[in-house]
Amino acid sequence: MDSRLIGKWHERSIDETVDIFDACPPRIKISFLESGYYFCDPNCVFEQDGYLCYEINDADKRRVYRIRYCEGKLKGCFTQYGETTPLLLERIADVPEDKPYCFLPPDAIIPKSEKTRLELLQVFSEYDRDKECSYTDTFVLDGEVPQVLEQYNYSEILKGLDRTKDEIVFGLLDFVCDHFQHDGRHSFGTDCSIEALILFCEKNNGKMNCRGLAILLASLLRMNGIKARHITCMPYEDPFDDCHVVVDCLLPSGSRIMLDPTYRAYLKDQYGAYVSLAHLRRILTQGEPIFENASASYNGTGFPREYYREYMTKNTFRFSRCTLSKNGVDGWKEGFPYIELIPKGFPAERFSESKRSGFVNNDIAFWKM
Repeated sequence: MDSRLIGKWHERSIDETVDIFDACPPRIKISFLESGYYFCDPNCVFEQDGYLCYEINDADKRRVYRIRYCEGKLKGCFTQYGETTPLLLERIADVPEDKPYCFLPPDAIIPKSEKTRLELLQVFSEYDRDKECSYTDTFVLDGEVPQVLEQYNYSEILKGLDRTKDEIVFGLLDFVCDHFQHDGRHSFGTDCSIEALILFCEKNNGKMNCRGLAILLASLLRMNGIKARHITCMPYEDPFDDCHVVVDCLLPSGSRIMLDPTYRAYLKDQYGAYVSLAHLRRILTQGEPIFENASASYNGTGFPREYYREYMTKNTFRFSRCTLSKNGVDGWKEGFPYIELIPKGFPAERFSESKRSGFVNNDIAFWKM
């Protein structure tokens, strides 16, 4: 790496600082002064074609930076939402700051509410079904089996599963959870194909974050002809410092189900019916019981039922997803917008116009599969 990059730099137009360290492989920390997130580790850092590159965020918010030293400054660009923005960073210190991550909340778009998480779900329990949606969903099913799966005895495991029955879905959930576990510190970068996700896990003690696990499971299900997609589950406030990602799946039997590979879990209601994400939100809002599968467990430590209920009460306020469900896709693609379901009464007017363009108020349209 070019030693002239080492130091602390500031980009005035987006109010970000970057600390670049003398390390191999390259290491940096980013601070987002406007949103209050300081000393963040990017998803990945690498050198390419003379540029120092790094990536942040997942899905539609993913941003990829490319910078290099030029006449005492760092010049380059970042790409996000399919657009490229120029960057010019000025040196503010010769020595980078190596401090731990911290969050100092600024004025939020939607600040945290004084209401409890359950009260928020109850107040915002309804959607606006009179509003129409102008997007089309596409599922790319079947396809060739990546060779990397054979290292995990994939074909032999599938021989015992009937693709026309629900057992194929639960078998693939077990396949993912038998070989890969959760670690929220490990985000996987830009490439979210089956091959890339498995390679990432192999380099990180068999672990990755909830988004990676959900994308992997959904991709395997689609490869076996089953409609499935990963869904980001979010809280009321914005910005937020935590969300969750699970799988929305249409079982061969015709039932809808939520699969959570972070917890090797799926749920049933008090009547024994499988629980979808839309159904889960209603159950939580109404205070009804949920029942997990017998094998549900977080990294082999058991299933924390009460914690999970509280966690999903927080993270079923809003949902977002791709409209193109295909191996290697996570976020916006040209012609396929990234959409977010918001309940009636949510203060959408506080968001930017570009953000609002992806908002959906009609829950029936959002959950259509």
